[in-house]
Amino acid sequence: MKIYVAVAASALAVSSVNAVSDREVSLSAELEVTERPSYRSRALVASTSTSFVRSLKKTPNSDKFHTKPVRVIQARVQSDAPIWNETTNAFGSKYYDTAEEQFRGALDTVNTASVEGALMYVQAEGINYNTRSEEDRCWRKNGMQYVVFYDIVFAQTNETVAEYESEYGPMLPMDGGQCTPISGTNVFSKECVSLNGNTSVPNLGPFIGGESKETDARAPYPNCWWYSFPNNCPLQKWANKTEECRDSTRQGLCDMDTLPDGISCTYNYRILGYVPIDDAVGITAMTNKATGEKYANFTEFCEAGGVEFQASEAGVWNASIPFWKDPQNATANAVRTQKLLSAYANLLKSNKSSQIESAVIKHMQPLPTVAELTAGNPPCYFNVKDCDSEFGCKRELYGQMCTLCNSTATGCVPPPENFTFPTLAKAVVTVDATTGSTASSSVLAAGVAVASVVLSVLLA
Repeated sequence: MKIYVAVAASALAVSSVNAVSDREVSLSAELEVTERPSYRSRALVASTSTSFVRSLKKTPNSDKFHTKPVRVIQARVQSDAPIWNETTNAFGSKYYDTAEEQFRGALDTVNTASVEGALMYVQAEGINYNTRSEEDRCWRKNGMQYVVFYDIVFAQTNETVAEYESEYGPMLPMDGGQCTPISGTNVFSKECVSLNGNTSVPNLGPFIGGESKETDARAPYPNCWWYSFPNNCPLQKWANKTEECRDSTRQGLCDMDTLPDGISCTYNYRILGYVPIDDAVGITAMTNKATGEKYANFTEFCEAGGVEFQASEAGVWNASIPFWKDPQNATANAVRTQKLLSAYANLLKSNKSSQIESAVIKHMQPLPTVAELTAGNPPCYFNVKDCDSEFGCKRELYGQMCTLCNSTATGCVPPPENFTFPTLAKAVVTVDATTGSTASSSVLAAGVAVASVVLSVLLA
């Protein structure tokens, strides 16, 4: 059973470190831990990899409980290549001028995908010749050209955990920086409205959404998940997001130097790097018979008569380059994901691509291993009530999803005997007696004893 779980590093009131067994996370200070004892071998746990998360500052707060940040690796299929900013030493969006805008613009109310399912969208919707008009045939849908890898840390809002009893809220489709309307241009779902609330919908805050997409018959990718990351002013498109709107709504994306706490903000990120789809699928390794040179890109390949992928609208294969053969086979799709990761690793190793300058590649970083992510993240029971069970949960994959355990299997981390997950009250719509304005609030239910455990969490 998969459970949406966010895990993190924020100090829950702690009374005794001895309550935590050696097989569980032992943390002396929130973001000061370099190693977490676990069922995994010490060689895997004692990784030398570094994470930007360790440089983020914690926002002081006095609440008794809030979810703890969890570090995950996710991917986005993009038409634009991120731009390197020498001032921030980070990649950002090329569509903006200032460092602040570039940072905000790269993950400003958008959807992402699990690394394991990054190619699902490309395969299902982006490359089928039969679903594109003849004039658009040599241009992938939305101009998709790169798979970009994001190193993300997030902390869910208490209101979301109370409402959905899960690490994630529902995944919300987002287009042009806007939570997608269900009708017209300004009729939104209750879930979209709840990102900031109104006179009839409680304010849950800018929650991170997640949804499984494993079963699409056109491209069944194992462990494929789609996510939503709403920032402030989520009901307006990028072009219409005024500073007034941004300032009057809750902040999803944290300031660049701030650790998310689920209160002041819910996520932060860095871009590790990106790989051209043309490189990953092998098009740039093919020779154009007319010129004797390697194809520069998909468009040149297509205009020369090449067929990248052709299938029925249901996904039944007709013709393709070798990379896309057997598209409805989940095992073959999992192999495709590994080829994508190998293409990125080879890019970093060779420092060469016909579509990316070597000076840019040198700034890219490898993906951490799943073991490194797991070792640095706190146990699932801190953030998910269902994991406060006999055998607990185990964390898996680049998305660090939590699976409920039914035995003492490797990786399963049960809570200490004296741990109790707090009962959180749901957000409610309230009217301010002074101003008459409507707002929403969420508090810990009375009688919850959170200080029963002395635990600190360390995030690598």
